Amino acid sequence: MCPLCSGATSAAFSTPDRNRAVSDERFHYRRCAECGALHLVNVPADLGRFYPDSYFAFPSVEQLRAEAAGPESYRMAIVARHVEGGRLIEIGPGTGNFAVQALDAGFDVAAIEADQSAVGHLRATLGIEVVASMAPQDVLAALGPADAIVAWHVIEHVGEPWAVIAAAAASLRPGGVLVVAMPNPGAFGLRVLGGRWPHVDAPRHLFLLPYDAVIDHARSVGLEPVELTATDPGGLHWNMFSWHWLLRRPQPSALRDKLAHLAGQLIAAALAPIERRGMRGAAYTLVLRKV
Repeated sequence: MCPLCSGATSAAFSTPDRNRAVSDERFHYRRCAECGALHLVNVPADLGRFYPDSYFAFPSVEQLRAEAAGPESYRMAIVARHVEGGRLIEIGPGTGNFAVQALDAGFDVAAIEADQSAVGHLRATLGIEVVASMAPQDVLAALGPADAIVAWHVIEHVGEPWAVIAAAAASLRPGGVLVVAMPNPGAFGLRVLGGRWPHVDAPRHLFLLPYDAVIDHARSVGLEPVELTATDPGGLHWNMFSWHWLLRRPQPSALRDKLAHLAGQLIAAALAPIERRGMRGAAYTLVLRKV
């Protein structure tokens, strides 16, 4: 039974931890016939073990600002199209490469982060308010009303994604926006590769959520879609990442990683006519406004 909508499910695929090779255990995913979501059945009791110390590298503020001015700048551009300023809460800020953009754009920034090392880094380097929690839905209200809430590739990691979206809707002021980016279970890469698709990222990704299922749930809690894309710069990067990491394998040599990266670029370029049409890209970004 689907944990999101109670629909009937069927086996989708099984896969080990291909991206980080923390263990050789196999992880089993099922697909819902009703909402289309994929969910991990055998979630490890010690899930934190699959987020090793190498999961985050903590750059300086100067390095964060250099990234913000370059490859990461598209995120702020998306937010700025829909909200001019005010209180912004980021769920899962990690190293802070978006939080620093939001600060520099004049937002009052707060965050919810599960990783304790990241919490300390964010407080020390950016000076922002950070709540340490693995359950964002339980602590969002404590951060007060928000004009924007963002979750860049975070919702797929949480155990109750619908509860997180509902809590975000409750925390937003009228006219505020929730911005989410997630792996796309309708992606061409998943259809071709199944459990070998790097964005499965077992067992860290507990859910792969179709955008139409997210929109349906969002509407039930008072949010309306105002932007949906799989071809923003982030989405195009994740297309290339798929093929790069498929060839890279965990702990590669510098030469193998460089060759895999080059091959990933070439494959993504060759597949661009497919992956850039019809929401077939590896990841999507969805903006939802509170009505």
